[in-house]
Amino acid sequence: MIGTARAVNHEFLRALGADELIDHTAVDFTTAVSDVDVVFDLVGGEYGTRSLRVLNRDGVLTDAQGDDGVDDSRYRRFYVQPSAAELARATDVRIHVSKVLPLADAAKAHELSESGWVRGKIVLVP
Repeated sequence: MIGTARAVNHEFLRALGADELIDHTAVDFTTAVSDVDVVFDLVGGEYGTRSLRVLNRDGVLTDAQGDDGVDDSRYRRFYVQPSAAELARATDVRIHVSKVLPLADAAKAHELSESGWVRGKIVLVP
């Protein structure tokens, strides 16, 4: 598994299972890797579009952000909603919870998420 992140987050990503890491602030990942089978794009926007360049011919781009503005006239778009519990049991999925906030702080959670500095997930509770 190849991960892209700032160098300060590399140790964190290794702990999550990354084998190889690219500091996207120092290296353009589209020139550092190629022939990739699957890209999990958790950033969206231009990163999704740029990620198409590193896929192999039969590669798959998954976009957790929804519609990323990619001209999909050359691509097939499909949506999947797997059972999270089933996926966790079947694979070595590790989820890091960065913050737990009350639902009343949803706006704060959104601001944190948009900042780009959150490691893992933000959980809102009633």
